[in-house]
Amino acid sequence: MSTNIENKPKQVTWFNGCGGRIGIVVGESGEHAYIGMALRHDEDDDVDHIMKYGAKFPLDAALLLPVSKRYTQES
Repeated sequence: MSTNIENKPKQVTWFNGCGGRIGIVVGESGEHAYIGMALRHDEDDDVDHIMKYGAKFPLDAALLLPVSKRYTQES
């Protein structure tokens, strides 16, 4: 399994899919969003896992989806 470029999450969209929850995560930077399954019992751990190992997803499409959770920028 390859890892993606390190990035911090900006927002996540969750869907109930066949067999589990599917997350689409948009990062603070980058040209893609990432999609993956929720495999853990903690939402933030799932987001981190999807950011690291999820499949690339078109950023323009991800930005059209309803947001389930927004992450604030820490200064």
